Amino acid sequence: MLEEKQRQYYRLIYPDSYRPSLMLDVFEYEIEDVSEYGLKVKTDNDPVFMVEDEVLATIAFPDGKEFELSGHVVRVDEGFAGIALDSPLPDSLIKSEALYVIQNFPGSLQE
Repeated sequence: MLEEKQRQYYRLIYPDSYRPSLMLDVFEYEIEDVSEYGLKVKTDNDPVFMVEDEVLATIAFPDGKEFELSGHVVRVDEGFAGIALDSPLPDSLIKSEALYVIQNFPGSLQE
């Protein structure tokens, strides 16, 4: 029997119409999902994202909240990059975002 791989941190997957952005220099990338210590960023295979590269950026949420972040690229595949954060996003932010998505996009919340 196959065991499901368990994630260490809760992951909030955003609906297509309501996604935060990763602001990297003058470029802006759509974020598909967030957790306390990671992001999945839509890159459309942009060569700017290479495994082990350091990332210094801002995450901008649709409601106007912004956070500076740092981390490194841990995975690049099929138009997405996985970024591990050096410091966590606030748990309260993840919870308030999840509540907003549940209330405004029924059926879109996944783990």
